[in-house]
Amino acid sequence: MSAKLYTFPISHFSEKARWGLDLANYPYELNPLIPGQHIQTLKPKVSELYVPVLETDSGIIQGSGAILDLVEEKAFGRRASDEEKQMEEKIDNQIGKSLQTLLYHFILDYPEIVGKLFLLKPADISETVAPPEHFELIALSLKRRYKITPKNLEVVKLALDECSKELMQIYKSKKYFNGNSFGRVDLTLASLMGMLSEPKESPAYPWFTSVTMPEPFLQWRNNLGYDILFEKIKEFYKDFRIQSK
Repeated sequence: MSAKLYTFPISHFSEKARWGLDLANYPYELNPLIPGQHIQTLKPKVSELYVPVLETDSGIIQGSGAILDLVEEKAFGRRASDEEKQMEEKIDNQIGKSLQTLLYHFILDYPEIVGKLFLLKPADISETVAPPEHFELIALSLKRRYKITPKNLEVVKLALDECSKELMQIYKSKKYFNGNSFGRVDLTLASLMGMLSEPKESPAYPWFTSVTMPEPFLQWRNNLGYDILFEKIKEFYKDFRIQSK
């Protein structure tokens, strides 16, 4: 059986796993899912209903970090150091998870945007797409899952800013986090913050360019002051993103 990778098309954690698998030239079949409808597919396979999920002959691997563990020596030519693993975990939590909360905060008041971003194939920007079926229930579930409350929004904004500023200082003096070659931290940063810098090589790029994002989101993104990271991410994608399936 060929391995199967279950993802959401716009999921930045799914992209982290896909990029690692592609760098390692690991054979897999891509199985994109629609949020909400993914429950029926994943429930027989895993107890926690989130992506990415890699189904192999030897078992199920869930989560982008665990999937990278499977292929890291082939993808990067070496095992990551403890320092790299710690920074990867920090980026996962303070950038990846924070951006999940913030993205849904900005778009859940725009059902037509959510409808386009949840499609299995990207639409044209001129197309009108209906909201997802049972949108009100999906929106409520997402608000609960990602703790979209005024208090928590301030918490995740601070977490995002702290980690991003630490990384900006590092990349001012280093091409790669480990000082030598493209590694897990570089890939993790690029994939998880790619939704903000929008590199054209990202598989999710056609989805994000199929919508006009809300003005509050655009203003917030433009005022972040993360230009050093955005340029570094575009550089990593241009140099190292072997295009996904």
